[in-house]
Amino acid sequence: MKPKGIRKVCWLLVTTLIIAAMMLPACAEGEEVTEEVAEPPIKNPTIFIQATIGDAETMDPAYAYDSASNEQIQTIYDPLIFYDGASTTEFVPILATEWTISEDGKIYRFKIREGVKFHNGNDLTPSDVEYSFERGMVQDYGMGPQWMIFDPLLGIGTSSRTDDGLIPLEDITNAVEVDGQWVQFNLAAPYAPFLQILAGSWGSIVDKEWCIANGDWDGTQASYKALNDPSPGGSPLQSIANGTGPFMLERWDAGVEISLVRNDNYWGELANFERFITKVVDEWTTRKLMLEAGDADWVYVPRAYYGELEDVEGLTVYKDLPQLTADAFFFQFDISPESPFVGSGQLDGNGIPLDFFTDIDVRKGFAYAFDWETFINDALTGEGQQVASPVIEGLSYYNPDQAMYYYDLAKAEEHLRAAWGGEVWEKGFSITIAYNAGNERRKTACEILQAGLFAINPEFKVGIQVQQWPTMLRGMYMQLLPVFIIGWGADYPDPHNFVYPYMHSSGDFSEWQSYSNPEVDALIEQGIAVVDPAERQAIYYQLQELYIEDVPSFIVAQLVGRRYFRDWVQGFIFNSIDPAEIGHVYTLSKEY
Repeated sequence: MKPKGIRKVCWLLVTTLIIAAMMLPACAEGEEVTEEVAEPPIKNPTIFIQATIGDAETMDPAYAYDSASNEQIQTIYDPLIFYDGASTTEFVPILATEWTISEDGKIYRFKIREGVKFHNGNDLTPSDVEYSFERGMVQDYGMGPQWMIFDPLLGIGTSSRTDDGLIPLEDITNAVEVDGQWVQFNLAAPYAPFLQILAGSWGSIVDKEWCIANGDWDGTQASYKALNDPSPGGSPLQSIANGTGPFMLERWDAGVEISLVRNDNYWGELANFERFITKVVDEWTTRKLMLEAGDADWVYVPRAYYGELEDVEGLTVYKDLPQLTADAFFFQFDISPESPFVGSGQLDGNGIPLDFFTDIDVRKGFAYAFDWETFINDALTGEGQQVASPVIEGLSYYNPDQAMYYYDLAKAEEHLRAAWGGEVWEKGFSITIAYNAGNERRKTACEILQAGLFAINPEFKVGIQVQQWPTMLRGMYMQLLPVFIIGWGADYPDPHNFVYPYMHSSGDFSEWQSYSNPEVDALIEQGIAVVDPAERQAIYYQLQELYIEDVPSFIVAQLVGRRYFRDWVQGFIFNSIDPAEIGHVYTLSKEY
């Protein structure tokens, strides 16, 4: 028998438990009782911090042609118009409140918003808009974006003339004019993607008075000559900024950090953050730890490390985002006799003739020998997609139903047996293909093509050479490389920006390849000049079909990507042409 004291303690304990149970909230039968877990506190709630690789090159909108610079510029400055959310064909007014386009597509007029001030307090005027575009063409940095302004306005790609120096200043000043509160652009010919070009960071509006005070173009011929095509880093606006945008440049510690502070006098709604900080952190592990700890709200994540963040709590991931970039294998139609990559230079099993790829059966045989599924799974870890032509997904007039090449060694053999009257199959060939150093996915693509051709016929010998970028660039334009792999990223989201370099005889890649098809050239020139969307669609659909028929190159893959944010970041809008991987910081906020 237990002592009475123990029985009393037990009775009191049971009674207490019963009473406590009666006080619990009632649950329906089978209902799971869960305990709410408080979200971790939001770090730095008034600051957006990103950690990325590579610093901006400049703060000058007319000079910048890299995404790191463009991201900062589009946050500091405003353009006339900008893309409407995720769309690449619809626009919203920014510094222009309305606009008109003439029936012939050659005159664009924009009414300039009133009551807007630059960060230094100066008023925005239509003259500032005119000056911004004329200044850009006057400067015309040789490695910059001004060709996109010259092409529609003057029908040329540069301010330089090969015979007698610079084009007349009047040609530049006559292209953009002020008419009261309106600014008018006089195009040399209809140019369908002109609005898309204006929405880029090179369409940012600068303060004329402030620019001149800082040593920039003063409107004279002498200043034009002195400032044209500056040396790298030589722009008067290289490291200073004065825009009308939602953030102002506070500090740029080159190679370390850029700090932007909110513009509390912004003409539109104020940004949600007081500061926007970009940290340059080259080492992946450091960026990863910053994201996991909440010390960064977004970090750049190379696709090779996607798996490391797969089960990390506290993150929001956006997947399968189509990037406006694509790699391709290009064939050289007229290989230089100086090329060291053609072996004997004969179709004798020890080399290839200099016009080897003029035979379409060779080109088709190579295309059918490439294993896209293996490439996308192995080189891109599934983060890519096969597309038929340079008109990739995300561009206007992309045809998702266009037939494309596929991995089929039987078809590859059929075409290579027919090539060069059967001599290719009988004698074999020896060739070297090239990729740029450090690009592992392109290395893998070369190995897959090599393996596919060898599997068809052991006499098809393909060597692979890695080259430093300057060497490879020289090899491409000097026609030394029989086959090379390279990619293109969009300047603006119109198919002209892709079909021209890939297919036009004067395009970047096609000219290097010595590829020329008069029918293709005519269609490309027609496509950029036509204003009607239905007509443009018919033209670009035909060009996509001709690309498959003619095989001047073949697309390896269009990349798709991901974005990793802390889960307290809201408001991300993915636009495939946006230079900022976070989208526009102006739309972002922090909250649960």
